Amino acid sequence: MNSEHSRIKKHVAIELCLLAVLALAFLLVFPQRPIVVDLGLAVFAVTLLFFNIPYTRGVIWRRFPPTLDYGTRLQKTILLVGPVTAIVVTGLLAAGVVLGYLEDGLNGAVRRVVNWHVLAAFALYVPWALLQQTLFQFYLLGRLLTLFPATLAIPCTGIIYALVHLPCVDVTLATAVAGVFWTYVYYRYRVLWPLAFSHALFGSTFYYWVYGRDLVGVWIQGS
Repeated sequence: MNSEHSRIKKHVAIELCLLAVLALAFLLVFPQRPIVVDLGLAVFAVTLLFFNIPYTRGVIWRRFPPTLDYGTRLQKTILLVGPVTAIVVTGLLAAGVVLGYLEDGLNGAVRRVVNWHVLAAFALYVPWALLQQTLFQFYLLGRLLTLFPATLAIPCTGIIYALVHLPCVDVTLATAVAGVFWTYVYYRYRVLWPLAFSHALFGSTFYYWVYGRDLVGVWIQGS
């Protein structure tokens, strides 16, 4: 058993080192990148995840089996993530109202927070968020748990997730906090869907209400 565990740890260490080099090279080459580059990265990530699902599920996560049935884990995930998401989104709404008002009075506040595009952005964001949660929580966290204790693997996963958002410092800081929280919840309950919905709500409302940026328009233009 120790021999098998050592072999798995060696395999995981080599794999993560290679990915770290590739990720660093990607961030250096594309510090500011158009959406088409992110889509290309998504295709690569999907391919990586697809071919690694049997190994990740059958070998990596087999060492950390959940102690509750799926229904209970789903319920507990929603009960934990739901209130936190509601509080954060309410705060983003308040920030949007204030920023819009400072920009152009009452009309600016209404224009910033009352925009149906945010609903379309949320719907489009969900699969993108699910991909990211799968990549970082399902794929990366399991491997870091193989090498390190949970007290180190969980914050490391969240921080690595945040670093992908560089060079935008404020988004990186915000996603570090959110990333650690989502990772902790996944470690406890192993359910991705509520995390993806939380992520999509955070992302869409943050860009529309805080940044005042029309994501749908940007995606349509492909820039």
